[in-house]
Amino acid sequence: MNKTIILREKYLSQIKNFINKDIVKVIIGQRRVWKSYILLQIIDEIKNTLWVKKEEIIHLNKEDIAWDWIRDYNDLYNVVKDFKYIFIDEIQDIELWEKAIRSLQSSWKHDIYITWSNSNLLSSELSTFLSWRYISFQIFPLTYKEFLEFHNLQVSGENFLKYIKFWWLPYLTNLKLEEEIVYSYLKDVVNTIILKDVVARNNIRNVDFYKKLITYLSSEAGSIFSAKSISDYLKSQKISISPNIVLNYLENSINASFLNKVSRYDIKWKKIFEIKEKYYFTDIWIKNALLWWYFKIHISWILENIVFVNLIANGWEVKVWEIWDKEVDFVCEKAWNTMYIQVAYLLENDKTRNREFASLLAINDSWPKYVLSMDDEASWSIEWVKWMSIDRFLVERL
Repeated sequence: MNKTIILREKYLSQIKNFINKDIVKVIIGQRRVWKSYILLQIIDEIKNTLWVKKEEIIHLNKEDIAWDWIRDYNDLYNVVKDFKYIFIDEIQDIELWEKAIRSLQSSWKHDIYITWSNSNLLSSELSTFLSWRYISFQIFPLTYKEFLEFHNLQVSGENFLKYIKFWWLPYLTNLKLEEEIVYSYLKDVVNTIILKDVVARNNIRNVDFYKKLITYLSSEAGSIFSAKSISDYLKSQKISISPNIVLNYLENSINASFLNKVSRYDIKWKKIFEIKEKYYFTDIWIKNALLWWYFKIHISWILENIVFVNLIANGWEVKVWEIWDKEVDFVCEKAWNTMYIQVAYLLENDKTRNREFASLLAINDSWPKYVLSMDDEASWSIEWVKWMSIDRFLVERL
């Protein structure tokens, strides 16, 4: 079967604004989100719209054995120095690569694009290697809108259910979409992320505990956590671990781009609390691969995680509001705009509807407010709060 490569226009349009700008473009993200294909799409864009000759472009992929002899910054510099457009995939495998990149950039003659793996380098280390001379673009798994485009599908409850179960990674367009095949692939990816990107990189010795921690977060995602509450739970399971170690393991997972921390936010005082956060996975299939039975038991938390990832993939900064006896799942901000979102599975009766709407009705401002659920008939409002189906919201409002 030939590989299917489909344009991810959202990212291409972002990066196009920086073509031929004297700043290093860095493509980052979790494993298997097609960072390499983003580079290929940029190369095609440069060739097709700027009429650049292929002799002006070099694409160096360190996973290709043809480039295995490039070991350090001197090798790298000598290979790419005569090219205008420089694309380097998996640059972390080249010793002291940053010396070559800084030297190339200082000449003002090159347009440079790089990717790397989180198993060796972290996005937080960019400023150390490149100072201020870079811009990063984080690539996410498929949003629901992209999923529909990739598979040529329409918005429907059936197709949204498929999206929830396993069709998040772009490469899955190349596999036979059956649960046994897909989940075998996903479990291998999860094991690679956990064992290589986190355990090996951070020299985690208690691997069994770390896996238990991630599994626990999978089963409780969407709840308010503190390191102490997690530590206390584990002690109840006869696992003794300090809150500091829990915090370190959580930070390791966040740095590997597969876990996200969402802080609590005081709407009235515009204050961010530093304790008791929520944690969401970058890709819902990590939950499904760890807990294959999770889907049927905690669908509401899965839906919350899905909405979160679609929000951040579309550039929204997300916080959670918890104050007194009320909680709003997401306070979302982007480009001087704000919206509030409450996520539920089904609003089956008046009591459930009143509970989900109450928090949003208590917010007295003019920004959009949504209650999202899986109900097909979700299409009306109570005062200034709109009720929508989740799949329609992800396509129409993001």
